[in-house]
Amino acid sequence: MYTEQLSLLYKQIPKMVDNNITTTVDLMQTSKSLSDTLNLISQNILIYLPLVFFIFGLIGFIGNVFTYLQPQLRSNTCCIYSLCGSFIDIINLSINSFPTFLAAKSGINIPWYLSSGLCKFNIFILVFLPHLSINFLCMAIIDRFAITCDHTSSIRRITQLRKVPWMIGLAVLTSGLFSLCGALDYDLMYGYLCVSTQPMATSISYIVLIGLVSPITMIIFVLLTYRNVRRSRRRVGEVGRTCRQNLRNQFIVTIFAQILITTFIALQWIITYTYFTFAPVYTETPVDLSIIIFVFGLSSNFYFLNNVKAFYVSILTSRVFRKAFMSEEEARRLLIEISAVDRATLFDDVKMMYHAIIDNLKNTFSKDSHVLDPALRTQPDSVDKMIRVEGAIPKLLTDTGVDHIYNE
Repeated sequence: MYTEQLSLLYKQIPKMVDNNITTTVDLMQTSKSLSDTLNLISQNILIYLPLVFFIFGLIGFIGNVFTYLQPQLRSNTCCIYSLCGSFIDIINLSINSFPTFLAAKSGINIPWYLSSGLCKFNIFILVFLPHLSINFLCMAIIDRFAITCDHTSSIRRITQLRKVPWMIGLAVLTSGLFSLCGALDYDLMYGYLCVSTQPMATSISYIVLIGLVSPITMIIFVLLTYRNVRRSRRRVGEVGRTCRQNLRNQFIVTIFAQILITTFIALQWIITYTYFTFAPVYTETPVDLSIIIFVFGLSSNFYFLNNVKAFYVSILTSRVFRKAFMSEEEARRLLIEISAVDRATLFDDVKMMYHAIIDNLKNTFSKDSHVLDPALRTQPDSVDKMIRVEGAIPKLLTDTGVDHIYNE
């Protein structure tokens, strides 16, 4: 009996070996097929993402500039920070994203690796520009938080226009210092590789300072602003809200939406970067390594969506932004549709109206304004002059004030 079982086992061994060989071959073919598929996607799809992002980013930049420079928005501090962020967005796409498409398709490379100084500068702007863009968004939410605070709070001072240059300078300074920490560790090696001399320390500083500080700060101010809005609604009520508060809340919703999308895009990149930094990638199989490299490249490309999204999120979430944008588009459309002769006539009419207003101010208003001197109010026509001045400058004088002139 034992001999028969042993004989049967010996007969099964060749079949087991054949099955193992077949399974191994199938796995190798599947792995090779997966690697080829990922390489095909990278070479034919992913390399076009920088071009797509640049085109949509340029359209959004133009839309933001025309909209935020409208008279009703240009003096809003939140809009000023958003406009500054739009300028940084298009610069970042032009310097850090679009050249990768040119290098992949046309072989046109920016000579960053000619010297150690250019190597450090390349790493600096590669980190500085995306962080500065997020920093301006952070300034916008801080501005919305300040404007929702109590009127007696000293924090509201940062919403004044004269404080805007200081806040912009603070954003540039913090982004510069955070970016400089990692850039100084990079150096040129072997004449063509720009690598960090302390890779682990550089990676940790990048993850903490660039990847975590800004999203956490924005989320904190989102929660604080939401708390202030809830308190304001309980105090004032729905009926007592003014148009200015409605305008303020419109921009709060827009900034909230931008921060949530920005945080999601930034965190997916930081998670991928963290895994790529700390995981023992060198021990992975070739197939797993190709998957990791593919996901890393895809994540780094999608990180540039932060520089594209601002205009489109504002259009979808802000009625005030849409109204300002559409009014500008309507004016440009009407100017384009009229003929050259009609356009010239329109500009001539506007010029004549402007000169007529100036002449009237020179001839009439300048003479009537003398009545503001109390010593000249005893003249017989002082009442008529004061009424004309009050018509030119609304709310300058009340009815009681006009009656008081007769007594003088």
